[in-house]
Amino acid sequence: MNPWLMTAGLAALVLDLVHIFPGGREIHRPMVAARWPDPAKAVWSVVWHAATAVMALGGLALIAAGLLPQVAWALAALPVALFLSFAILFLFYGQKRLGTVWVLPQWLAFLSIAALALVGLA
Repeated sequence: MNPWLMTAGLAALVLDLVHIFPGGREIHRPMVAARWPDPAKAVWSVVWHAATAVMALGGLALIAAGLLPQVAWALAALPVALFLSFAILFLFYGQKRLGTVWVLPQWLAFLSIAALALVGLA
């Protein structure tokens, strides 16, 4: 068992729970209640729930990688790439649209999960 990959996977699942519960109340529900056209609300919900699925499946893949060292790279490469891309997107849009990376600190969680996984794969 690889404790770094297991920790990264568990962290992704915990982050997913934060996304679902507090994030749903703070971000998803108000956006769906906003005065947007219905197709825009539907697309928003798809994107929101797609992020939920990516975090859950990525977390499970990292846990599986921690349990199956012979295929760890195959299982972990995609979640690591996705979590790094999420971190970069939060950094970019936080700085570009808000003038600071600290209003949207989610990049820290995604970067930390990817870093834990990369240490486990090293």
